[in-house]
Amino acid sequence: MNCRTLPKSQRHQPQAAFTLLEFIVVILILGIITTSVTSYVRLGAGMYVDSTTTQQILSQSRFALERVVREVRGAVPGSIRVLSNGDNSISCVEFTPLALSGLYRDLPLYPQTRDWIGVTTVTTGWPATAGYRVVVYPTDSRHVYDLNQRRSAVVATLQNAPPDADGNANTERIQLDLISGVAPTFITESPQQRFFLAAQPVSFCVIGQQLRRYQNYGFQVGQSLPPSLTQSELMATGLFNQSTEPAFVLNTATLSRNAVLQIFWRFQPSTDLGQDLFFNHEVHIPNVP
Repeated sequence: MNCRTLPKSQRHQPQAAFTLLEFIVVILILGIITTSVTSYVRLGAGMYVDSTTTQQILSQSRFALERVVREVRGAVPGSIRVLSNGDNSISCVEFTPLALSGLYRDLPLYPQTRDWIGVTTVTTGWPATAGYRVVVYPTDSRHVYDLNQRRSAVVATLQNAPPDADGNANTERIQLDLISGVAPTFITESPQQRFFLAAQPVSFCVIGQQLRRYQNYGFQVGQSLPPSLTQSELMATGLFNQSTEPAFVLNTATLSRNAVLQIFWRFQPSTDLGQDLFFNHEVHIPNVP
C-alpha cells in the first residue's frame, strides 16, 4: 500500500479567530463611539429645544409689548394709572381707551347744571355709547374715574336731548346721566374747549408669571389688583420679575415733559439657558387735555 503525502498547501491550516481580549477591546471602542455620538446628538437636540423655547418667548413677549404700547398710546390723557402690591407679584396699568374727541359748544359750567352737553366733532353720525364718559380737561386720573371731581359725566342710555337744529351733521348734543340725582356740572373748562369720550377701562396686569388683559369691568374710583369679576385674556407667560422689579411704573406729566410709562419684564425660558430675557421699555404718553 502506497502512502501519499498531501502537498503543504492542502494540509489543514489553523482558523484565525478573535481572542477574548480583542473582543473586549472592540466592545469598549464601540461603546465609546456610541456614547460620543449619543452625546453629540443629545447636545444638538438640546440646543434646538433651547433655541425654539427662546424664540417662542421672544415672539410672545414682543407681541404682548407691542399690544400694551399701542393701546396705552391711544388712551384718554390723564387716565393712565399704575398700582402694584408689596412684593410686586401683581402689577397693573389701567387706562380708558379714547373712543372720540372733539370740541364742546355748550358746557354746563359750575354752578350751572344740565343733563346734556353740546359738542362738535369731525365724525358725522357717531353714536354716543351708553356708559362711556365725557371728560373735560383731565390732568389727573381721578378726573376720569371719580365723578365727584366734576370733570367727567356718564353718557346716558337714552339720547333724548333736544336737537340743536343748526343743520350741521357734525354738531350733536350728548345726553348725560344724573349724578346722585343731580344733573352734571363741570368745575372747569378746557383751554381749547376740548372733550374726550372715554370707553370702558382696560387693565394689563402681571400676576405671578402671567400677563393678562382685563376689560368690561366698569369704571372704579379706586384701582383694583387685579379687576375682579371680569373676563381676562392671557397675553404672555414665563415672567419672573423680582420683588424689587414692578412690571409697570408711571412717571406723571410735568410742565417740562409728558408722562412716561416704564415697562420692565423679566422672562425665564422653560429650560435652563443660564440667562434671563429682559424687556425695559419706555412709553411716552402725549398729554394734551
